[in-house]
Amino acid sequence: MYRHIITLLLTAFISACGGGGDENSDVITVSKPPKATNVALKGSGNDNGIQSGQEVIGQYTFNSASIPPGLDASIGFWETESGTSIHRGLKYRIPYDNSLAGTQIRFCVKPFNRIDRKAGKKACSKFVLITPVFFDPSTPMVKILSNAYTPEVVGGELLTFIIDKNGDIVDDEHGFRWKRNGQIIPNENSGSYLLTVADEGKYISVCIINQVTNTLISCSEETNMIQGAAGSEPVAIINPLLDQIELGKSAFLDYEFLDFDNDKEDLDSTSFSWFLDGQPVAKTQSLYIETSMVNKQLKGCVTPYSLTGWPKAGDVTCTEAVTVQPLPNDTPHALNVVISGHRFEGETLIGTYRYFESNNNPETQSEYSWTIVSNDQEKQVSNEQSYRLQDGDLGKGNKVRFCVTPINSHARGYASCRTEDIAWLDGEGNFKEGGEVTANLKGFPEFSQAYWLSSDEDTALPLAINTRSNSVSPLAIESPLSNFINLRPMRLCISFDNNLLNSDDVCREIPVGNKLTRYIRLKDEQGVHAAININQSVVVDKHYRLHRPHTWSEFKALPKNMQSEFSSAESSHLIGESYSGVKMTPQQANKFCLLMHGATGLASPVFYNKFATGSDLSNSWPTELMLQEFVAKGPDGYYQLDNSGFTPPVPADLRKKYAFMCVSLAP
Repeated sequence: MYRHIITLLLTAFISACGGGGDENSDVITVSKPPKATNVALKGSGNDNGIQSGQEVIGQYTFNSASIPPGLDASIGFWETESGTSIHRGLKYRIPYDNSLAGTQIRFCVKPFNRIDRKAGKKACSKFVLITPVFFDPSTPMVKILSNAYTPEVVGGELLTFIIDKNGDIVDDEHGFRWKRNGQIIPNENSGSYLLTVADEGKYISVCIINQVTNTLISCSEETNMIQGAAGSEPVAIINPLLDQIELGKSAFLDYEFLDFDNDKEDLDSTSFSWFLDGQPVAKTQSLYIETSMVNKQLKGCVTPYSLTGWPKAGDVTCTEAVTVQPLPNDTPHALNVVISGHRFEGETLIGTYRYFESNNNPETQSEYSWTIVSNDQEKQVSNEQSYRLQDGDLGKGNKVRFCVTPINSHARGYASCRTEDIAWLDGEGNFKEGGEVTANLKGFPEFSQAYWLSSDEDTALPLAINTRSNSVSPLAIESPLSNFINLRPMRLCISFDNNLLNSDDVCREIPVGNKLTRYIRLKDEQGVHAAININQSVVVDKHYRLHRPHTWSEFKALPKNMQSEFSSAESSHLIGESYSGVKMTPQQANKFCLLMHGATGLASPVFYNKFATGSDLSNSWPTELMLQEFVAKGPDGYYQLDNSGFTPPVPADLRKKYAFMCVSLAP
């Protein structure tokens, strides 16, 4: 009942504000359906078919002839030759179980303009044939049972089945280990898994464990990206503008985000727009009132977006229009309030303004106020005309506000304020080899060029340099760069001149965030970092997979019950590195390898001598990580030091703790 009442009230409010399809009829000068062109599968080599288990990516060009220009909110999906939709999104991993083998599929786009809510005609790529994949007969394989025509959605259940080399079902008892984006999900050990909101946008896989030997047997391929559950679209309940919107002040769109499915708001996507006499003038949450706006009709609009669930976008909701008022006479005013300076921690900001009073009474002792706005809460930090930003002022979505109350000997005026975003940076994309990361900037000053830089202080090599003003290039994660970016956080740097690596360049680390995936989580005295993850394992001699030595942060990220099985584990200090390695007693190290990666176990001296110290891997794994004292398992089953070069080999002390590497059979 409560929900129905709220829905009716919201419907009435939106209609009164001109929301929905008729909202933009007086502000859009040209409104035409958008088009999707150049619809295709990304990359080449697909003409001969796509193999089961392969991931395919769709691409297209969004075209809009509407004025103002359109914002792309198109929906991409995949369909079979019969017209059946099988997945929503740009990326699609073909089921590994050959359930679609012999079928033709294509990528389609339904173009949609987020500004005028116009939808265009569906456009599709050409069909491609899916070819079968042949299973490796060496070990039992675990598969996630999913209907190829039903995408994995939050609230759904993933089931498993295990087959042998002939494709027959295996009835033996096994342990299960579920993973989300390659990380173990704690306390999920059954043969099925219920998808939750935490899985949306992620990829799920499952491994089977031999419960007698506690050895990993095999792991499934990952699912497609988990889709959000369908439900209600979000709603913005917007508060009316103040009746007195005056010159020299700021108008602010204050709203409440409402989603009946309890989805969180996507603050990066929720959009704002201001209209003056029906014409768009700004796309920010606050608007400074200038002289040219006096006696005109002003209204603001909000389009809410959900971080989870589907659909993501809600309808645009607008305020009633109000008339911008001129300044009252005989009252002092602070006009053109501006915050000057770079909005980074440690930088000094200065509030400036123009004093005005119609009778020319001079300004005496005006009052100033600086506040930090965080999570809709204001905290006053200074009453001077300048303020030095502190480290504690930083935070995603935080703002700094400067207010001045003009005063002369005859009267006290109204406070005029200016609010700006505090500089914030986050990343979006995949921090693993083959991935790409884009940077999202807020509150940054204008700059001449931008580049990426590893946190490795010994190697200052700019990457992905962009010489266009106020533009940032994506960072491609490539193996040739791994000698100085692997297992290290990355920083985005901006330069205010035509030179790079200057002392006045501003560099900020890409932090851990919801839209950054596949990174290695490292923790030190400065906090938690997102580090590049390249060549976590490599195939050697065609039949084996050699795994990079684990870091202490990776070990501590394992579920507590798994950590407790390795009581000898401790961190090992690495000179010059911000992270630590892991060392254990030889027997526990071998047990760890079997549980995490499967047979064969601890690497033998042959692997250390032939692969771990040669040029093939010197550019993949950080040097300090590979200079530890390692333990190896000899062909006779005895533990010895890795590559001491002595004959006979030096036995390892079974009570001592060593660094180690694991070897497993390549699939």
